[in-house]
Amino acid sequence: MHADLETRRRVLIVMYRRYLDADRCWNLAVREMKLWFPTEDQHSLSRLGNPGSFIRRRYEQRERALALLTAAHLKLDVARQRLAKRRAKSDAAPPLRLTYIGAHVA
Repeated sequence: MHADLETRRRVLIVMYRRYLDADRCWNLAVREMKLWFPTEDQHSLSRLGNPGSFIRRRYEQRERALALLTAAHLKLDVARQRLAKRRAKSDAAPPLRLTYIGAHVA
């Protein structure tokens, strides 16, 4: 695998793991919140809490992790396209032919 693709792939894996961790924390926080407050009385927007609250921080961490995962995936796709173009260009170039013009030395 090409070094650039390998690096992009590793970054994608790290971002995916971070997203999974943030999603797990968010889901746990929502479950804990539902134990304290019945869902029938709450609207989905009010569940996020006030700015800076524990539940809001978990939500924002999850959203940021998702944005970074999406960006890493896009960068991997761009690197793949760039490498494919580079390979296509090198395959399309005619073979190099060298001709030696010089005196024969004995």
